[in-house]
Amino acid sequence: MKAFFGTFVNKVDAKGRVSVPAPFRAVIQGRGLQSVALHPSLFDACLEGAGFDRFENLESEMSDSFSPTPRNEIADLIMAELRELPFDGEGRIVLPDEFIAKSNLKDQATFIGQGRKFQIWEPTALAALMKAKLQRVAAAVKNGDA
Repeated sequence: MKAFFGTFVNKVDAKGRVSVPAPFRAVIQGRGLQSVALHPSLFDACLEGAGFDRFENLESEMSDSFSPTPRNEIADLIMAELRELPFDGEGRIVLPDEFIAKSNLKDQATFIGQGRKFQIWEPTALAALMKAKLQRVAAAVKNGDA
């Protein structure tokens, strides 16, 4: 299965439309899909996405019962906010207003591949995150921890 990799910055227009990077669309369309499944991250100020097929695995973990049962609470939280966003003719998706607000997006969005999924960040926030990660990795290598 092809993975999401690379970093791409795309414009977000006034209607919330953003072009999904062509390599990311190719991964999704290679699975026979014509949409992105997207949700706000549970832990960071970004959006997380993939093809809807990735999230079907979460659904299979959720029990179908009329009585209270132990559940995967992470799956519950993700499925509650998950949206399927179809590609338009130009490979764009329309981000819901609440997703734009939760991820602090303005006029640009940075897509970053993470293997089985991708994230969408406000560019300045992602730059700060990546700088901090690089500093942690460099310190770990210097200390012999890596």
